[in-house]
Parts: sequence; C-alpha cells; structure tokens
Amino acid sequence: MNCYEHPIQPAVAQCPDCGKGLCAECASVYSIPICKSCNRKRISAEKSGIIKELLLTFGIGILLAVPFARWTNEGLSFDLVYNVISYGIPIYVFSGIVPGWKTLTNLTPRVFLFLPIIGWVIYFIIKLCLSICIGLVMLPVRTVRNISRLIALQKIKA
Repeated sequence: MNCYEHPIQPAVAQCPDCGKGLCAECASVYSIPICKSCNRKRISAEKSGIIKELLLTFGIGILLAVPFARWTNEGLSFDLVYNVISYGIPIYVFSGIVPGWKTLTNLTPRVFLFLPIIGWVIYFIIKLCLSICIGLVMLPVRTVRNISRLIALQKIKA
C-alpha cells in the first residue's frame, strides 16, 4: 500500500479513522498517525461538542433561573443591583447542573445498572442534588477549560 497523499511513497502507517495509507512524512505531522481530513473531522467534532456543552450549560441555567427568580422576587424592588444579584445567583446555580452532572458521571462507576425503576428515580434525584452542589465548583472550571480548548483548536492548522 502507498501513501494517500504521496502515491509514490510507501505507507508506513494507516489512518485509524479511515484506513488510508500514510508515508513517514504524513504519519509524523500530528501526534498520532492520522490523515489531514480525519484530523479536521476530529477537530470539528470536538469544537461542536464543546459548543454544545456550553450552550446546554448556560441554556439550562437561564431556562431554569429566570422563572425561579421571577417566582421568588414577586412584588419586590426593581433596583438594578438587586435584579443582577437575584437573577445572577440562580443562573450560576442552575448552570452548574450540567458540569456537575458530567463530573459525577465521570466519577461514578456504572454499577447502578441493576437497579429497579424506583432505584433509578432515587439515583436520579440524588445525582441531580449532588450535581447542583458539585456544579458550583465545576462550572467555572469546565467553562474555562472548554473556552481555552476552543481557543487552542482555533490555532491548530487543519
């Protein structure tokens, strides 16, 4: 088999995604031997995943926080500072659900597969409560990590 990009050169590696042959020069371009088109697809998929997580995180935060803040602030002052605090804190708290949930999913083993339906309901409620608590810490951590990874992906030559 010869290299996909350089048909004269013999292939020394194969792209793990598509199986194209890669010569020594093409195989050493990236940290793993992968063709340029598959690398672009991986970068695009990673960017898309990060953007989806950020939209989901803050979308859920805003979607849950705004009705909650309106419900808890009925008949109260409309001072700007008060509104920023009364809407900002619930948005932060509810935005932490997704990062907390993802962190717990990475930490908890998959041993709960045998639970009956009531066990799943209890597990879900406990995990949701823990997600809110852990999300308070993990929201800024995951957000900064995701944004810095997006910036790094933008700099990669595809």
